[in-house]
Amino acid sequence: MTRIIHRSLTAAAGALALLAALTACAAPSADQSGDGGIATLETAAPTPTEVADPLVAKYGEPVRLRLDMSDEEEADAWKPRDRCLADHSPATPDAPTGGDGDAVSGGVAEDLAGFAEAEALCQRVAPLPPWELDAQNPDALRFAQRVVDCLHERGVREVEITEPDAFGRINLAFGGEANDTTSISLGMQYVDACMVSASDGSAE
Repeated sequence: MTRIIHRSLTAAAGALALLAALTACAAPSADQSGDGGIATLETAAPTPTEVADPLVAKYGEPVRLRLDMSDEEEADAWKPRDRCLADHSPATPDAPTGGDGDAVSGGVAEDLAGFAEAEALCQRVAPLPPWELDAQNPDALRFAQRVVDCLHERGVREVEITEPDAFGRINLAFGGEANDTTSISLGMQYVDACMVSASDGSAE
């Protein structure tokens, strides 16, 4: 009896194996497309990578200046641009002189053009203006006007807000057309304190 049961189980197992094989042959392949072709895996197009600015890669990202920076910190912030200018400006050997002592001016125009090109190139690594005086800041003119009002309170008669310079910074000019020496002196004396006052909104 034991052998009969064993054979029956063996036969049943064989039948199941045969049925599974037939089913596998009849089923459509999972890696075939509906039209009989080979299915392909669709991949997204590669995203183009941003090309790094070679100047920034060499000299570093521009630093954002701050109103409370020390002289040493500000000098360090300008060093990448200074190195860039040194690398890309025309060489400036000692100018030869003629018999009467006058410097020979040949090539001066070319040198000036070369310096201008270097200035334009290296502006990409120049430090950014303090945000309070950055022409891109919509509140910069209001900030500058608060500084002017503060200076007026301290006796600076001739002071005006200038157009943004080549670096995008709004500046102040002291003295006016008459070069009023008192306004220049007092303006230089109090401008830093008035910048701080305008920054925190206090009125000293």
